Amino acid sequence: HAILSYLACAFPGVADHWYPADLIKRAKINSVLDWHHSNLRRGAAGYVFNTLLAPAFGLPLNPTKASEAENVLTASLLTLESYWLKEDGKFLLGGSQPSIADISLVCEITQLE
Repeated sequence: HAILSYLACAFPGVADHWYPADLIKRAKINSVLDWHHSNLRRGAAGYVFNTLLAPAFGLPLNPTKASEAENVLTASLLTLESYWLKEDGKFLLGGSQPSIADISLVCEITQLE
């Protein structure tokens, strides 16, 4: 996420909705980004690795770990819907426009298709 926040800050022409100058709004976006790595990413990466990628690294598929990761992934998607996608906005945190957090999470989710 460092590169997304850097790009949003380094170029003055970037619209404020991507990574707001308001520190309270920015802290909320940072909280989504931190949550992403500890939850959604952990579940998605664990599931994909243990159901598809392990043999490429000379490791056996691990259905037990895949199931555990799938549980984390499912819980994360439920939390995404019930907590992070709230209010009337179309984007995370009830926003009417996307932020760098939206980009990060949509990339994670669409890779699972």
